[in-house]
Formats: sequence, C-alpha cells, structure tokens
Amino acid sequence: MNLRLLSLLLVSLVLTACPPNPRGNNEDPVDVPPLDDDDDDDATADDDDATADDDDATADDDDATDPLDDGPLGFVGSPCDSDLDCDYEDGVCLFEDEGFPRGSCSVGCDLYCPDGDGFPVTFCVEGAEFDPDEPAAEDLGDGACMSRCDFEYFPESGCRPDYSCVIATRANESWTEKYTCLPNRETDLSSCHMSLAARGIAFEPTIITPESPADYPWLECEIEEPVYILSPLLGVDLLYYDGNPTNRVLAACDMAHALADTVEDVAPYGVVDLRHIGTYVCRVISGTETLSRHSFADAIDIYGFGLNDGSVYTLVDDWEHNTTNPTSDGGAFLYDAAYRWYDDSIWSIILTPNYNTAHDNHFHVDLTPGSDYIGLTGTRFIGPAPYAD
Repeated sequence: MNLRLLSLLLVSLVLTACPPNPRGNNEDPVDVPPLDDDDDDDATADDDDATADDDDATADDDDATDPLDDGPLGFVGSPCDSDLDCDYEDGVCLFEDEGFPRGSCSVGCDLYCPDGDGFPVTFCVEGAEFDPDEPAAEDLGDGACMSRCDFEYFPESGCRPDYSCVIATRANESWTEKYTCLPNRETDLSSCHMSLAARGIAFEPTIITPESPADYPWLECEIEEPVYILSPLLGVDLLYYDGNPTNRVLAACDMAHALADTVEDVAPYGVVDLRHIGTYVCRVISGTETLSRHSFADAIDIYGFGLNDGSVYTLVDDWEHNTTNPTSDGGAFLYDAAYRWYDDSIWSIILTPNYNTAHDNHFHVDLTPGSDYIGLTGTRFIGPAPYAD
C-alpha cells in the first residue's frame, strides 16, 4: 500500500470516531463557569442583596398589616370573639355587632368590678351610660365592668383603638365618676393630659371629689385635673422615704409635669429613684387657717434620691445647713439641684431644710400661683420657709 492510500485510511478512521453534534450547529454553547472566585462572590452578594430587598419588602408588608394594639388579653376590657376569650368568673364578651369594636370582655356589676394583675384598673359603669346601639352592656344588669383609662398600657390615648377616655358614672353610686374606656365617643381628656401622654409619662387620669379639712368645713380641697402618676416616671422609680415603692402618686396634672421636669433634671446625674414623703393631704398650714398647697396636690415633699452607684442622698443626712458652698458630694448634689429647679422655674416655691426641724428632712416644692406670700417672697421663692408648711 502506497503512502497516499495510507493517509486516506487514517482520515476515514478519525471521522468515524468523532460523530457530529446531534443538537446541530445552532445550539447555544455550554456556559463555562469563570475561574475567578471573586466574580462568584460578587454574584452571590448581589443575590443576597436582592434577598435583603425582598426581606425589606416583606417587612414593609408586615408593617402595613400589623394588628391594632388592643392590649393584654383575657380580662375586663380585652378584645374578644366569644365568652371563652373572657377567662374569669362570669366573664362575657360584648360583641362587635353590639357596638363594641373587636369585642370587649365585661361582666355584670352593681357597684364594683374585679381587678387583675397586668391589666388596667376596672370600673362598674352605670347601665344608662351606654348608647341604645350598645344593648348588650345594658342587659348585664345595673352596670357593666369596663377598663379605666391607663397610659401605661395605651400610651397614646389611654384606651384601645376605637375606644375613648370619657367620664363615666358608677352604677348605683351616681356621685362617683372615673375616666373609663368606652367605644366610639369623643375623649374627655384635657390638653394637659394629652401633653403628659406626648411626653411618654405613664399615668391614669382620675376624679377626686373635693373635701374639707377636719375642723375647717368652710375650706375646700380641690385638685385641678387630678392624675395618678405611675412609677417609674420617665425611667426613675418613685419611692416612699423608707424605700418602699409608691406605684401610684396622686398629683394635679400640672404638678405631674413639674415632677417630670425634676426627674429629667436629675436623671443625667445618675439618679434612679426619687424618694418622697407625700403629695396630697387635705389640711391647713400649721398655725393658720390657710390651705396648704398639699390640699391641691400641686406640692410634694422630696426626701432624697438614689443613684445608680448605690449612693442615697437625703436631706436629713446630706444637706449642709447655713452654707452656700457645701463640701460633701451629697450636700453639693442637693444644693445644686434645688437651685437648678429654681433657675429653670420648675417650681414656684422651694423650701429647704434651713427653716426649722420640721423641714429638716425634705424639700417642700409646690406650684403656688401668686398666693398670699407674693408680698413677702415675690412670685417665686427658694430658701428658708416663710411659713411652716
């Protein structure tokens, strides 16, 4: 066999061993992954970013469908779909189609209602307070239990959405009224109440019947827009002078603002609790026939402060008498605090322990609105007491 024939035979064998591509010449080429790992990481990162965007979109969707904050479940005032949701003795559900948005747990009452830990205080609302389109409440008897307004549980309005804080009368005791959450009504809260809420102050608006001090029936103690300040106040615990908690402190609304201002002033210095001797007492100033500012709940006797390092500064232990230059840490703290309050016009009158032994253990601070003492002290006063309160 010559050389040419041998070459043709070899070409034929090669062509036979390599068949044509069965998908045809128009088939897209197979993608070969790049060898650069960094490119793969970038692509993965882009995918992750896309996933994060999807998550964000999902979060936005979740926000758009968040349920209303209807507060704690299972007790008077809680939302409900059936009586089974009202898990307490004789609990019933006042349904949405009976005028109570998303339902409201209740129970019949003739004067008082049960209270539960972890829930707003309750009130027995006179049946006549309910509208004709709320017959289920009237059908419970003399009254129906509802929750009282509480800005700890409902910081914006004091009540669940679609319920308003209104003044309601107690069943079988028409002279007793309380701020209570009732559906589809205009609020009875004042601008002072709403400004407390805007500051994030937990409180319960209330109504206190005016009274007279013993032996002074012609005088009347009346609190302007009374509230219970709920401890802690803006993060600072309110304690009695002996360290026991005072979870609810009665005050005029304006005094609640002043006490909040006081707390905001001392908190940056490490204060974690404010200790006091009291606010409201219906009485006269000692030796006079003039009502004390405590009779209006716009005064408080401040005993001292607890700090985050464990220190406790009290007037009885740390106040340095008859000096404008205290040398101890506690003395300087108390002296400087009182003068800051005075400079910032937080209180109208600030009485220090320098007057007499009756004031040796507290600051008396109040909101005297240009009173009998104006001729003696001017519109504001700080220092030894001009009177023994």
